[in-house]
Amino acid sequence: MKKVYTILAAVFALTAAQAKTYTLSSGKWNDARVWNNEYAGATVKADDVVIITGQVTVNVNIVVEGTLQVEKGAAMIGMKDLVVAKGGKFVNNGNTTMKSIVNEGTITNNLIMEAMNDVYNRAQINNNNNVVAGNNFQNYGGNATGNGGAYFVNNNVQTSPAAKFGNDVRVFYGNALETATSSNNNMNLNANIQSDVVVLSVSNPAKTDVTIFSIEKSNDGKNYQLVDMVTGKSNEMTYTDSKINSNLTYYRVKAISSNGAETTLPIATVKMSFNNALSMAQ
Repeated sequence: MKKVYTILAAVFALTAAQAKTYTLSSGKWNDARVWNNEYAGATVKADDVVIITGQVTVNVNIVVEGTLQVEKGAAMIGMKDLVVAKGGKFVNNGNTTMKSIVNEGTITNNLIMEAMNDVYNRAQINNNNNVVAGNNFQNYGGNATGNGGAYFVNNNVQTSPAAKFGNDVRVFYGNALETATSSNNNMNLNANIQSDVVVLSVSNPAKTDVTIFSIEKSNDGKNYQLVDMVTGKSNEMTYTDSKINSNLTYYRVKAISSNGAETTLPIATVKMSFNNALSMAQ
C-alpha cells in the first residue's frame, strides 16, 4: 500500500510540475514575445492558466481546455472563434470580442463579452454584466445564468427543452424567441470522443419525422464538407467518425424529412489530444 501511495504522489507531483501559468501583455496572440518566448499555442491545455493583462489581438482560433482569464482593463479581440471545451474555464473581467463563442465548459463574464456572429452554449455561462451576440444565441442544453446580467441578441434566441435561463438575468433579442416547442429545437447533436474515434449522436425526443441525416464537418467552422448521409433509426442517429486529427473539428448535421424539408442542428465541436489523434484521410 505504501508503494501505491508513493506512485500516486509522484504522479501528482509530475502533473503539478507540468502545469504552467502564462501572463500575456499586449500584442498578437501568436507572437512568442507576448508570451515571454514560451508560446503555448492556440490551445490552453488542461491544468494550464493563461492570464491576459494587456490588449491582445487574437489571430488564431482559441481552444480552452484549462483556464483563460482576461483581467480588468485588459482586452481580447479578434475575428476568430473562442471555444471553451469540456472542463475548460473562461473568466472575462475585461472586454472580449470574438467571431463566435462556443461554450462546452464554464464561462464567467463580469464585463463585456461579444461574439460578432453566434454564441453557442451547451454548458454553464455565469453572466454578471453584458453578453452580446451579433447574430443568434443558441442555448442548447445549457444554463445561462448570472447576477443581474443581460444577454443582448441581434437576431434570435434558440433553446432546447433542457436549456435554462436564470431568473436574475434579462434577455433582449431582435426577432422572435424560438422556444422548445419549435420543430427546429427538438433535435440535438452531441459529439463525444471514445478511444480514437468521435461518436456523433442525434436525440429526437419529439420523434420529428426524419428520413435521412446529412453529416458535415469543418476545421474552421465556416467551410463544411459532406462526410456521409445515413438513415436514422426511430428518427434518431448514431455515427462514428474515425478520420480525425488533433485540430478543433466542427460537426454539422442536417435532418431531412420525407417531404424534403431540412432542419440544421446546432453545431458540435471536439478536439482530440495529439497523442490520441489519427491522421485525417485525404
